[in-house]
Amino acid sequence: MIRAAGERTEELCKKLILDQGFTEEDVVLIREIPFSKALLKSFDLAIRHGKKWTFCVDADVLLRPGSIQEMIRLADAQPQNVCQVQGYILDKFFGGVRKGGVHLYRTSLLKKVKEKVPKEGTDIRPESYALRQMEDDGFPTRFVPYVVGLHDFEQYHYDIYRKAFVQAVKHLSRAELFIRIWKNNVSDDPDFKVALKGFSDSIRYNKPIFINSELNIYKKLFEESGIQEKQELDVDEFTLETVDDAIASWTYSDIYYSFFPDKDGFEAEMRGYWRKFQKNSQEKGLIKSIRKAVGEIFLRIGKKIR
Repeated sequence: MIRAAGERTEELCKKLILDQGFTEEDVVLIREIPFSKALLKSFDLAIRHGKKWTFCVDADVLLRPGSIQEMIRLADAQPQNVCQVQGYILDKFFGGVRKGGVHLYRTSLLKKVKEKVPKEGTDIRPESYALRQMEDDGFPTRFVPYVVGLHDFEQYHYDIYRKAFVQAVKHLSRAELFIRIWKNNVSDDPDFKVALKGFSDSIRYNKPIFINSELNIYKKLFEESGIQEKQELDVDEFTLETVDDAIASWTYSDIYYSFFPDKDGFEAEMRGYWRKFQKNSQEKGLIKSIRKAVGEIFLRIGKKIR
């Protein structure tokens, strides 16, 4: 299932799936707005198709070679109560890998998931909300340490603006991460200038927002910004190997590791904390770093007790 909302990479996303050996009949394109409606339609179609697993990918994700079969292999190794399996994406605007972008659902549980999807306008992240409810009912999500592809590369300026606008609400605690990465790269890539504009406009906006690409406020403010839109993407310029090469050659910044010392769980947790401790030692000295590390350990213990 490709969940699309007019992304510049919609056709390329489909091409990269077909290039993995799948047929046109295997691929279903969902074009529904708002996102909660796309969710429900994708679940209905998946239930009708009746496959063991339902692979849902957003049209802004570019998959690497063999990624779908690898995710199915990893999912088959999970306990029967696991609702869905997620891998990792290399996110352009987060500066590295993170969880998200692809959901591999156990189709037999989708009727239950459908019942958990909140009404439109009640939660900014309807899919995450539904999955939390499933977890509470004993049907958890499992994350596997595998990077499935690229996220938010080659997008339209409007979509970059809109997503940055939403990120200022969804991930405000990561404002330092976004602003530093985007400002550091703005001279090399105008996408980051657009993202900064969307983020700053969102901070000044004081009304509720939701994941709906057609929301009038996004269009209005984007048009007022005077940002010039990109041309359509030439999909023939990209292959599965292009995605693989981009993942292999990616350089991670210090600020990314400050927020994701273990790459959002992708690496072993202790390796991440060791990296973070080394960085703090260089910046703040050994004694302060030890105190900070001990404090974080007690904080984590406290959270687990609660």
